[in-house]
Amino acid sequence: MSGFDNRISKNMWRVVFYERRQNRVQVDRTGPWLPSKQQARTWADWFAEQGYFVALQDQAGALERLHQGLPA
Repeated sequence: MSGFDNRISKNMWRVVFYERRQNRVQVDRTGPWLPSKQQARTWADWFAEQGYFVALQDQAGALERLHQGLPA
């Protein structure tokens, strides 16, 4: 591995925003990548308090739902 590869974080996280339209739930937009899950969770909690439907997504693409009824 080169020195550049050693600096790339393997644990980036971001907030994913969902929009409810009648009976459908779809991904509306995503936030910027953040260096830790805790940072992303803090932002996700804040946005949820503001009334947004959010989930966390890791760098590999897996989603962690924070609300019931959101797609996995």
